[in-house]
Order: sequence, then C-alpha cells, then structure tokens
Amino acid sequence: MKTFSRNPGASVLHSLLSHARLAAIAGASLAAASGMAQEVPEDGVYKDRIDWGILMDLSGPTSASQAPWVKGFQDYMRKINEAGGINGRKVNVLAEDNRFNAATDKIAYEKLVSQTPVIAISGMGSSASQVALAPTIKAGKVPIVGTYTPTKALSEPVSPMVYNGFCGYKQMAQAGIGFYVDQLKLKAPKVMTVSIETAGGKEYHDFVAEAVAKYGGTATSVTMKVTAVDVTPQVQEIMAQKPDFITIYGVNNTAVLTMKALAQFGVKMPAFGITYLGSPAVYQALGAQGSANYNFISCFTPGGSDQSVGNREMSAAADKFGRVGLKEDINYVSGWVTGQMAAESLAKLGNSPTRAKLVESMAKGFTVDSKGLAAPFSYTPDNHNGPTVLKMFGFDHATSKFKHFGEYSDYAKYTK
Repeated sequence: MKTFSRNPGASVLHSLLSHARLAAIAGASLAAASGMAQEVPEDGVYKDRIDWGILMDLSGPTSASQAPWVKGFQDYMRKINEAGGINGRKVNVLAEDNRFNAATDKIAYEKLVSQTPVIAISGMGSSASQVALAPTIKAGKVPIVGTYTPTKALSEPVSPMVYNGFCGYKQMAQAGIGFYVDQLKLKAPKVMTVSIETAGGKEYHDFVAEAVAKYGGTATSVTMKVTAVDVTPQVQEIMAQKPDFITIYGVNNTAVLTMKALAQFGVKMPAFGITYLGSPAVYQALGAQGSANYNFISCFTPGGSDQSVGNREMSAAADKFGRVGLKEDINYVSGWVTGQMAAESLAKLGNSPTRAKLVESMAKGFTVDSKGLAAPFSYTPDNHNGPTVLKMFGFDHATSKFKHFGEYSDYAKYTK
C-alpha cells in the first residue's frame, strides 16, 4: 500500500489560523466584558448616557423661582449634549417635582436613589426636606451636587456627600447688611427680616442678627406663610418697629406683597431681597415706583447685564433654546452654573464613571470658574460652601436691564 506523508506547511498554517480564531474570540469577549464594566445601571451609568437627578418645586408655591433654576440646569446639559456629551455619553436629566412638600421630596429622593437610579442629585430646594433627609443623605451613596438652598442640617459638618451650589445665607446677610450700613451711613442700625415660615428663613435671620450685631445694631423679624395673599399685619409690624431697612427672605410673592403694601401705606423703606428674589418677575410686578427702594444681593450675575465671556455664552444658548427672557432670572443663571459644576465633575471621571468615583474625585477639591457669571469659587476637603462673594443689584426700568452696584471685589470685605 502506498502511503502519503502529511504536508508540514499546511499543518502549521492550520494551527496559526486556529490560534487567530481563538484570539479573535477572546478579544471580542474581553471587549464585551470591558463594555459591560463601563455600564453601571445601579449608578445611573449606561453605554450612551448618564442619568442625573434633580429635586425641585416645579408646580408648587416656590416654582416661580425653582422652575427657572431647573431650566438653567437642563439648558447647560443640552448645550453639552449637543456638543457630543461627556466622554461619549449624553447627560440625561431626571427632574422630580417635589411641590415644596417634604413628604413628596422623600418619595422622590428614594425614587432617584433606587427605582430610577442616578449618579448624583442637584437642587434640593426645600429647607424642610433637607433637614428631614440630612441623615439619610450623609449616610448614603448618592451625592448632592449643587444645593439650591444651604441649610446647616445638610451642610454642617462638612460631608463628602453634599456640595452647596447657591449663595450662602451667611454671606447674603453679611454683604447685604454691610452694603446698606455703608450706603445709609448708619451707626447701631435697626434691621428687620421679613421671611416665610421655614427652617431656612430662621437660619437666614440668625445670620442677619449676627451681621447687624457687628455694627452695634439690633435685628428683629416677622414671618408670613409661603402662600400668603395679604401681608397687612406684617407690614404694620414693620411700621411699628421702624427699622432703618428690611431684608426679605422667601419667594417672589413675599417681596412683591411686602413692597406693595409698604407703598400703599406711603412708607419708603429701603429693602434688599435674597438672591432667589432677583428675578424680572418681581420688578415687573412692582413697577418703577414700587421697586425704587428694592434691590437684591447675589453671587450670580443676571444674563445680559454685562459682557463677560460666561454671560455671553449663556445668553447665546438661552436665546437659541427660546429662553430669551428667562436668562435674566438669577435663578436660571444659578441652574446654569450648577450644570457647569456637574458636567465638569463628570468629565474628570473618564470613560468609566461611577458614583463612588464621583464622590472620591470631588472630595479632593475643585474650582468652578463660570467666566464672569459668578466670582470663581472653590471646594476643598474642609469647605463645601460654594459661592461666597456677592454684590448688590437693582433694576433700571428705563432700559429694562439689571444694574450693578460696584464689583464683586468691592464686597469681599463684608464676607471675610
């Protein structure tokens, strides 16, 4: 029988092809595994998107100020997404409406933590909700990046799970009181806080009293319901106390009702509102005469009021997205800046973001430079206060534009 020898070259070729196929299969498996590792649904991270949560009042008594903030945040993320997203992923904003109700806020918070998980949450616009949820948030895994209201319960002591994103109550009181004391050339000033009945209102008044005491003065307060429609008793109390000026904490309606009632009684009382009350709606409701004595203290600059790079960029995007009038609302600006803060924090995580990485990264400290929309502010391992430099703003009805009283640097002496 004739035998045939095997072709050595064919055998080697077969072996090489087999190894190549195995390598290809292994490579594909590794790639698939790598892809799976980058997707962490329980953290709100997917191959094509990152879910980010918001807890704010979109239809309740404080929605006039909180809803514009949400739009500002959403518009910044829309701008980012239209430019390609963050490291290949779009940011999907899940906004929950708490209707300024602590019980509703608790349900919405739990939803964003576990039912429709998000990598982080921004907003938290109810001081009562912050007080109630503070222990849970600090002991949890979902960071709060950019609060809309800074309560002691949530922000003290400093926690790697919480970063304030709005002007601080203490700084608003210090800068506003200092400005008026200097402008009115007061000694031993008498100041009155007009506020809604919330934990935040009480905290703000405490800071007002502390600031006034440094000038040898006295501070009193009067409160009203957030849903008030008549503030005659409160205004009569103001008239009886005869303060040198008042400061207002609350929602748009708090400022409008107070200033209108004072005007009706013929009282020309200097007043400044907290940052939240720096909206075109307040000035439009008051008119030129009613708002002649009303200003607001803010760490943010209204859109269109100057030509800083940040203001021009935000204004252009707002015009593009159909927010022509809204960009002038200080709450919209704050939401925009918080969106920037969130996006920049995510960008530092690279291609495999997780909640744990986000918390670890932020805890090391970072700076937010809004290119003029606010003075640059930094977070350190021991300080999560957020914006601390403010200035006073008013409104020029003749030009329908907000006006500045000095520069941010002029007010630094008040908040040192």
